[in-house]
Amino acid sequence: MLKPYLQLVRIPAVFSSLSNAWAGWWIGGAVALSVGATRAPVTSLILGLIAAAAYLLAGMALNDIADLEVDRKERPSRPLPAGAVPVRSAWLLVIGLFALGLLCQSIANPVSAVVGLLLVAAIFLYNFVLKGTALGPLSMGLCRALNLAGAMALGFPSLKTFLALPVPVYGALVSLGFYVALVTYLARDEVTGNSVSRARVFFMGFAAWFSAWAAFAATSHSLASLGVVAVLVVHLFLMKDALAGLRTMPGSPATTGKTVGGMLGSMPATDALAMFAAGVFWPAALAGLVWMLPGKWLARRFYST
Repeated sequence: MLKPYLQLVRIPAVFSSLSNAWAGWWIGGAVALSVGATRAPVTSLILGLIAAAAYLLAGMALNDIADLEVDRKERPSRPLPAGAVPVRSAWLLVIGLFALGLLCQSIANPVSAVVGLLLVAAIFLYNFVLKGTALGPLSMGLCRALNLAGAMALGFPSLKTFLALPVPVYGALVSLGFYVALVTYLARDEVTGNSVSRARVFFMGFAAWFSAWAAFAATSHSLASLGVVAVLVVHLFLMKDALAGLRTMPGSPATTGKTVGGMLGSMPATDALAMFAAGVFWPAALAGLVWMLPGKWLARRFYST
């Protein structure tokens, strides 16, 4: 009874969203004093984690609702086309989860709830307007950046002070958005496999993303640069087999799925990079990598893409 719903929301991916909330809370606290704010209490972190999970799960279910007709042809075993989850129940789940996320953020901090409203709008825009267009990957990247930003906003007294974030923090938001846009771009042909040209564009984008962080580490005169280097090495180690498979067999759906799943599962590493860039206490940044473990374990039992 429960398994089809866990498949519908792609439960392994929820830990990447929890990682966003963890990173956002710490980053917001690290920059709070510079913009006249204070670190949000731990209760706000808990509410932020619940909200981030709710938005991710709702977005995944909404994606299947929007893709129902396509899935009837390409993925008939998915919960909705297979009839394991009624469409009406899926809609109720989506609405309930979005409401839960907004409620949690409203209790924690109204500024965070404003960002949450933008996130909900962006999720609907992606699924029903932009998904099949050239702006689709960027739209999905925006969704993830807003997820991170919502957690950052938990400790800010007003939207004005929140928008005054330091440049490195905005850079971290752009980095996460670009990373997810790359994943989304590659995932478009997950069912049939990617063309050589699409895989080439993906590798160029990934190299640019990786090089930008390497350049930051090289020019940063702080201990944070060592953390960035360490996380980049870990990330590349975790992804090396999937990237090698995509390079040699870009037309294989299996290699595409492995790369997409690997990048989603390794997203806590991108959050750790953002935390180092924002000057977060290094043990907290490294602790965020733990979010990768439950997702990878569940990915053996449920698909995450």
